[in-house]
Amino acid sequence: MSVTWSITRPESATLCEQCTPYLPLLVDVSAARKDMKTHGEWWKATYEKVKPWVIQGLLPNECELCQILHRCFSRFAGFDTTNTRINVSCYRPSTHKGLDHHTCIFAACGYKLLLAPVKPSVTVDSAETVHAFAGRPVFASFNPLLAKIWLAKCGAQHAECKPDHSSKDLDFPFRVVDVQEARLVDAPPDVRYVALSYMWGATKQVMLKRSNKKFLEQPGSITPEGLAEATGEHAAVKEEMEAEGRIIPRTIREAIRLCQLINERYLWIDSLCIIQDDEIQMETGAWTNEDKLAQIPKMDIIYGASALTVVAACGSDSNAGLPGVHPSNARAGQTLGKLGDQFFVSLQYDPMQAFWRSTWMSRAWTFQEFLLSRRHLIFLPEQVVFHCRKLAWCEDHPLEYVDDGTTHLTSSVPAWTNSAELIPFRLPVRSVWAADVFYPAVFINQFYSSWLQNFLQRRLTVPSDFLFAFEGALSVSKKVLGTFHHGLPVSYFCETLNWMVGQSPAAWNNKSPYQGLTQRRPGFASWSWTGWMWDLPASESFNLSYQVKSYDKWRRVGIWGIRKSTNGDLEPWRVTSPDVTPWDRLDLAPAGTFDADDNWAYTDLPTYFDIAKRTKIPSNCLIIKTIIATIHISSQPLNQYSNLNRAYPTSDFTAKQSLGGIGFSSEWADRIEAGLQLQIIAVGNFFRGPDPRWPDRTDEDDPTIMCLVVQPAEDRVFERLNEFRAQTSLMKELDWKPVVAVLQ
Repeated sequence: MSVTWSITRPESATLCEQCTPYLPLLVDVSAARKDMKTHGEWWKATYEKVKPWVIQGLLPNECELCQILHRCFSRFAGFDTTNTRINVSCYRPSTHKGLDHHTCIFAACGYKLLLAPVKPSVTVDSAETVHAFAGRPVFASFNPLLAKIWLAKCGAQHAECKPDHSSKDLDFPFRVVDVQEARLVDAPPDVRYVALSYMWGATKQVMLKRSNKKFLEQPGSITPEGLAEATGEHAAVKEEMEAEGRIIPRTIREAIRLCQLINERYLWIDSLCIIQDDEIQMETGAWTNEDKLAQIPKMDIIYGASALTVVAACGSDSNAGLPGVHPSNARAGQTLGKLGDQFFVSLQYDPMQAFWRSTWMSRAWTFQEFLLSRRHLIFLPEQVVFHCRKLAWCEDHPLEYVDDGTTHLTSSVPAWTNSAELIPFRLPVRSVWAADVFYPAVFINQFYSSWLQNFLQRRLTVPSDFLFAFEGALSVSKKVLGTFHHGLPVSYFCETLNWMVGQSPAAWNNKSPYQGLTQRRPGFASWSWTGWMWDLPASESFNLSYQVKSYDKWRRVGIWGIRKSTNGDLEPWRVTSPDVTPWDRLDLAPAGTFDADDNWAYTDLPTYFDIAKRTKIPSNCLIIKTIIATIHISSQPLNQYSNLNRAYPTSDFTAKQSLGGIGFSSEWADRIEAGLQLQIIAVGNFFRGPDPRWPDRTDEDDPTIMCLVVQPAEDRVFERLNEFRAQTSLMKELDWKPVVAVLQ
């Protein structure tokens, strides 16, 4: 069905000769989904007429559009009113009600100015006003009514944003800040609350401690005035905080004010709602603080049950505040101006760019806070963005009228609302997958590994917090994968020991030097991704993939971990049981090598358990009953596209086919030239089965053997360096021997 429309463009505008052709294009509408012929005719009738698509030499005193352009670009270094070239291009930010809405982008000095009318006069044949492409003024202060509208629309229209949890799931002492009374309270039943995600930084802020808990429960205590008025029995608390230079930081003050403005009574803030007395066993990094033990693993519930998470994405500490909430914390100015009888304002081409570049995005703790929350109100220097599991809305463009969750067939919105950067923050929806799909593999490959790839790029102030900062994501993962041990799922333990540092295709093309992991993280196991510092170049990233599409195509070895028993003593526990028969069929070692029955666990395991107990951190150790072999590393690259080194079964690099490639940093160059030998231990093997393209071909009789590259730490104790894999037919070239390895 064709759509007819009428549009009122600016009238009586004062424009120079250069700018006059662009006026009708600043508010342009055409029918959506045009065929090629119709599109070509429309283009010739509109944009083809405008050449050369460059404005150079502004006349801000004579031309209204030049005045707007000058106001925008003159703030950038190097801009010259008479010489700077401003390139102009066509842009279609949105489609709505069967209409494409177009405008122009003006680009100079590395910045894109996108203009939109504040009140576009566009009506369709039904006399309905179309709200699609409009600008919205962003004032110095944030309008709290917008937050209420966004929350209400999301709650009414988005099934995906329904809560995963409720306050009834909070089965531990749960406190919130009552913003009306400015004090800490025990959360009432069925509490509705807002969560705050922010950066502590170096600010010495007031934190909940056993010593000040009673004081912070007094009305008015969580204000600068309340701190100053602490008297009587609380005078000692005041003196302690003054001596330490403690303050209620700006971000927390403004988050409290925001909740008051949007009529949300309760606010959850980690520093004020979790007791922060830092009792840490530094050797293992384990908390002994009961509050942290109870709440840190439940971040999925705390953030998942919140009505909204306020994200303070400006600055680098808790004094940066929420721009626009308090008059003293105003936002960066929006470009605005008048063309004839219509007002125009600037829109950000991608409002989320400031978010992806923010310090907040680089911090480890904030990853799961964003991942686990269903709705976010993101405070950026220029404006506020509302993001939920369905979409994104912003202040300067009324997208909430375009993308209402029900009009996807006839609407489209700017690409930034669903950009690729959001992929690592997706939560899985099991119902979208067929019932016969092996969902754990899907979850590991598409969600868990993606989360880790993003998380491992982030920074952490306290190294021992590394795994705690990911606990909420692990809690979500347990619903699909079961329990975890040092960040790896126990039910798929052998399979996920194959994590590694991968390189992007760009690195293959230019053969960027391979860096890999070079520095251990103190206090964590080498065989886990937690045990390394992930300071990698952009060409390298975390790589974890579940190699097959069904559980029975993986063959495991016997692995034991070490944990505390109920009486507090250390004890070994079986992580995986070996698939003995499939291993014996491969004929790599004497029959029974992989057998680890209850009798072996009773007679032989204690010997290796004693070895593990003598290591620095016994709970980091694995005991693996497997086979071991030596590989020889050549300085030759694997092929012309790779910078991985070839691995051989012997030191005769010319007589034998290589087993495959393995990456080493430049720090290993001298050792490789001198003749580097390393050991590998098998942790699993797998086959993919028939290839759909060649059904008569299968690798079932020649499975791929997955190994860990290890180096000795002490007698029968090893550390993981890398992973290595090759098909059995190649691995048979190696001299395999039975081994029970203690891996720390």
